[in-house]
Amino acid sequence: QYGEPIVFEYTTGGAYNPTTGGITGETTETITANGYPSQYKQGERDGNSIQNGDIRLISELVDAKPESDWKVSIDGEIYRVMDAQAIRKSGADISYICKVRK
Repeated sequence: QYGEPIVFEYTTGGAYNPTTGGITGETTETITANGYPSQYKQGERDGNSIQNGDIRLISELVDAKPESDWKVSIDGEIYRVMDAQAIRKSGADISYICKVRK
């Protein structure tokens, strides 16, 4: 309802094919949600775990907790999820804070 539209994308399944040397049978899944992207403050950026250009993305609760290496589309730009933390209330996830990077 609030925020702006974001789309998480990730792959599931798949198996190593020794003949081709690649992965076959993968399925791409998408989750559409609302998110609140913001910049990290200068003092939060250490050049290692938080780099220039990284974005803090607060996502509404979605069907699966975002994981590292998922992709997320924000304002037509594609980012990679580097880390995701759940925000919890009374023992249940209510939203997620993701660190995303181009």
